[in-house]
Amino acid sequence: MKQIHTVGHSIYEMEYFVSLLKINSINTIVDVRSIPYSKFASQYNRETLKHYLKANKIYYIFMGDLLGARYEDKSLLFDDGKVNFKKVQELKSFQDGITRLDKGITKGYNISLMCSEKEAFDCHRFGLVSEFLTKKSIDVNHIYPDKVVSQKILEQQLLKKYNKKLPKADLFNMEITEKLRIQLAYKLRNKDIAYNSITK
Repeated sequence: MKQIHTVGHSIYEMEYFVSLLKINSINTIVDVRSIPYSKFASQYNRETLKHYLKANKIYYIFMGDLLGARYEDKSLLFDDGKVNFKKVQELKSFQDGITRLDKGITKGYNISLMCSEKEAFDCHRFGLVSEFLTKKSIDVNHIYPDKVVSQKILEQQLLKKYNKKLPKADLFNMEITEKLRIQLAYKLRNKDIAYNSITK
């Protein structure tokens, strides 16, 4: 099965960040930040990061324009101004980005998507990009300082978090499958973490 990783740069020292990548055999970083700059960790500004990774024999590719999560277009928003991940996934630009990732994996690159949040569960790389990748039969694993967590495990975390808000299967609702519950949980997570074009 095809495989990809994700990682959040958080405020890690650059040397530590690179060590995380090397431990997990990552040779290509795909930056999915819409704005590839950091107020709190300037070492992760696009040009600085690209230069440092190159010095450590790791490719850097910016794809925040294709796989980012900040949009102002009203057709891509919920009524409250938050970005609707499902609408984004329908964009040709987003799907072109996924195709590029797929081709990179096929060519043998060990890719990790990178965003700023340490916790994947709180980031669009989980709820937007990884959710779509799994539908394309690409196995997604999230890199943390002390472990690697699969998308499937985070989906179980989703179900647990939103359990009280999700419909449950019973004698009269046999059509409520775990797959449906996960889909609904993703939508709830989307609403909780999405960029809001109104409040910004």
